[in-house]
Amino acid sequence: MQQRDLEPFETTSADGARLHGMRRPGTGTPVVLVHGVAMDRRIWADSGFLDAVPDADLLALDLRGRGASERVGLPQRHGIDRHVEDVRAVMDLFGHPEYTVFGVYFGGRTALRVAADDSRVTRAYSFCAHAEEVELPDDAVEQEAAAIEAPDGHRYLTDHFHRVGAPDWMVDACRRVDLPELAAVTRGLWHGSARAVQRRNPGQDLVLITAEGDPERDVFTAGERRLGARIWLVDSPTRVRAAHRLAEVGARVATEAAGQAAGTGAR
Repeated sequence: MQQRDLEPFETTSADGARLHGMRRPGTGTPVVLVHGVAMDRRIWADSGFLDAVPDADLLALDLRGRGASERVGLPQRHGIDRHVEDVRAVMDLFGHPEYTVFGVYFGGRTALRVAADDSRVTRAYSFCAHAEEVELPDDAVEQEAAAIEAPDGHRYLTDHFHRVGAPDWMVDACRRVDLPELAAVTRGLWHGSARAVQRRNPGQDLVLITAEGDPERDVFTAGERRLGARIWLVDSPTRVRAAHRLAEVGARVATEAAGQAAGTGAR
């Protein structure tokens, strides 16, 4: 993907945070791309996802505190509701009547929450993030945040992701993060992230994606039943290693989009 194919955009979230992103013009329903916690919009090109969806109209934002978007500092300004507002601000900026939202890891949970809050979303994909209630022990969240904001925080992150078999693009994204801001993002998990996602807009197509070998596949199955969602399984032993196949998942998204545009409903 050439840089000349991408058009920068800028907008403001509901609480005033300045957001930056890139649009790759294309056809069909626009797809808003939502990255994970220790990531930015560059992951979509680095992972091969952009090339896997060559015809789609793509909107890739940097969530607050990541990439080129404004640092906001406070954990409460990194609650999941604020991230949902970031995505909706991008949707408002472009003004289309319908959107698809595709998110990876925590961005996937955000994508599902955007769908719950906004009927303009006709389809939402959550890559390796389920929709059920989660436990967030205070001590575990604080220990993670403290390790991230320590002087060797970048090494802590890269060593962890190397150890669990993450692809290079994910490890590289960790090297780019602003450590104090990422610690605030981590503490922001206390602000609403544990709640289960609800379905509030009938007719939306929700897709939960996880690894074939995921030991917690039953949690995704619970979401399938509760939300009336579909499940896609990736040929991978773990959710982290499934990231090696993000471009393959993108190709499947492109096939669905082509079927939707042709009226065949191909899935």
